[in-house]
Amino acid sequence: MKKLGNKIQKILRVDGESFAIKLRFGDGAVGMVSLAYLFEHPKGLASEILKGGMFSMCFLEHGALAWPNGFELCPDALRMRARFTSTSSRPRRRARVSRIG
Repeated sequence: MKKLGNKIQKILRVDGESFAIKLRFGDGAVGMVSLAYLFEHPKGLASEILKGGMFSMCFLEHGALAWPNGFELCPDALRMRARFTSTSSRPRRRARVSRIG
């Protein structure tokens, strides 16, 4: 079971055409999250975001993904939906270097 309590550290890329956002989480994991399930047939606050052209105006508020109209998405839920590159779901570890001689 994955640990809950994640925070988003940084928004790396926003693709308004496919409704995808690339995020770096607090543990160092980097993943692409598709929000098409919310924005292809939007309702409520998601609809306001599209009508106002605000999708790319997302920002971080206390580690959660947010928009100017008050819409927020839980970082734990986003991390569960994220597609990670082969090793990016884990924080990177520094390689050990041994000296000979």
